Amino acid sequence: MRTKSWTWRLGMGVAALVLGATSLQAGSGRAALLWGTAGNDVLIGADDDNQDNAAIHPPGTAADQSLKRADMLFGMEGDDLLIGLLGDDYLDGGPGDDVLVGGTEQGVAPNSDLQVGGDGNDVAVWAGGDGSDAFAGGAGLDAIVFAVIDRDGANVPTVQMVNTGYGERPAVTANLTGAPGFCTIDPAPAGSGYEWLVRFVRRTDNVLLVTVRVQSVEQVFCASRAGGGAEWADLTSYSGGELRPVTLDRIRELNPLAGAMVR
Repeated sequence: MRTKSWTWRLGMGVAALVLGATSLQAGSGRAALLWGTAGNDVLIGADDDNQDNAAIHPPGTAADQSLKRADMLFGMEGDDLLIGLLGDDYLDGGPGDDVLVGGTEQGVAPNSDLQVGGDGNDVAVWAGGDGSDAFAGGAGLDAIVFAVIDRDGANVPTVQMVNTGYGERPAVTANLTGAPGFCTIDPAPAGSGYEWLVRFVRRTDNVLLVTVRVQSVEQVFCASRAGGGAEWADLTSYSGGELRPVTLDRIRELNPLAGAMVR
């Protein structure tokens, strides 16, 4: 099997912690925009396009000149991992099997992310505290996962090597069965361009927390209504009602990339 390598392109203040990977840091004032390579990349947003950045927001200026920590990440070709962190981020995986993480934002607004998978089998991971997002999967087998993403003390998702059955690759890991809510699915409004509205409901009081708009997404994986288990929906044949129970082993069969990340 051919060994794959990954290039890390990180926002300032974020360190490469595993894999001995190359860290390519963007310069001050332009770190909110990161481009990947024709290979496999790990891109992590800088969150530095804010009012504290004097190159963006001149001292003494009254009107906010910043993007409020928004980042734009373009994976380009290859099997990429894109992590936006805080702000309203735009993530575009490009061709390849990509993992997209808009947050984690832990309830800090603004926190509505726009994510595009592109060609390939892509997985978007939404965590509690993230906002209402949109995910357009593109061609391929695409999935959205609602789970508690593992992260470090700085609230940055921890990047781990996972084995998809086709070799190892960087991804995030997450507690799916222990997530604090469950999912419901409604048709998207006619003319919106989206196909489904996937809603995350807090289990303790049945309060709707967020709605993720999806288009060209085939699978939804979420915690069970009762907790301690998992449920899923095949959006290619979904016709309404509750999601179906699914085991972690079955998730690995249905979607090897998603299954390698969750527990």
